[in-house]
Amino acid sequence: MSHPHSHTGICVVGSINLDTTFGVPHVPRPGETVLTLRKSVGSGGKGANQAVAAASLGSKVAFLACVGEDPEGAFVLDALMRRGVEVKNVRTVAGAATGTAMVLVAPDGENVIVVDRGANSELDGAHVEAYLRSHSPAVVMAQLETNLDAVLAAAKSTHGTFILNPAPMTAHPSALAEILRYTDVLVPNRTELGRLARTATPATMPEIDGCVAGLDFGGHVIVTLGSEGVALYEAGKANRAVLFDPVEVETVDTSGAGDAFCGALGHELAAGRDLRAAVSRANQVAAWSTTLHGAQIAEGPYAAVIADEKPK
Repeated sequence: MSHPHSHTGICVVGSINLDTTFGVPHVPRPGETVLTLRKSVGSGGKGANQAVAAASLGSKVAFLACVGEDPEGAFVLDALMRRGVEVKNVRTVAGAATGTAMVLVAPDGENVIVVDRGANSELDGAHVEAYLRSHSPAVVMAQLETNLDAVLAAAKSTHGTFILNPAPMTAHPSALAEILRYTDVLVPNRTELGRLARTATPATMPEIDGCVAGLDFGGHVIVTLGSEGVALYEAGKANRAVLFDPVEVETVDTSGAGDAFCGALGHELAAGRDLRAAVSRANQVAAWSTTLHGAQIAEGPYAAVIADEKPK
């Protein structure tokens, strides 16, 4: 992980989707039909969500992604530009459809998400490599809603800090082995951590400790634990966790909280914060994001969030 002041800005290599969100009385069980309480359509995708989170906090963010040559692609790109995300390196792919997602959100904030990657699968590794080698951003962030060769190109071409959010987790964890060799900061939730460690989802801190210890990974590991806070395992610290308590908020929607966390983490690291301070700040921003509807942080005043004060 290079010193953050040697480069500037953030680059997100990732996905962009058109999200259709349904508020439902509860997440339906297999075979059950429920009626929606509300519906909204907006820009989403893990990459776009992380880019918007970082830009909302004041970072200069460039985005490498793909959309289809369709109205949905034009819609999501316009939404990102309005939020201050640079999209001139987002490719429009003829013959492909823009990625889409269906999000079901229950009153307690729990959610279920189904994604059709669409044009996200067309991200070109050579394009990613060329951009990163010529621009050298301080922080590069990637997820797994795009093709893995593009993620690998991002990891290998990063001169600053490379953050990998391994979501949605691939069915074949071994496919990530080479990417992890070039990853500085790994940010899974407990489900993704279990998949990476090839074990059941860890339920307790000793089980989480065991999963992290069992990873073939030499960088920092940050495990997001939802309502239980965050566990940071610093590289070279013998897998002893630094725990960050959950931030008490009135949660209405947890979709996108992990993306808000990653975006804020990247913002803080690019600004030169040390890792523990960056994790603490990201924990606060992620918690605050759950007080809003939608997977992507909505437009609004962010001075209070940046200043560590309770948003009004």
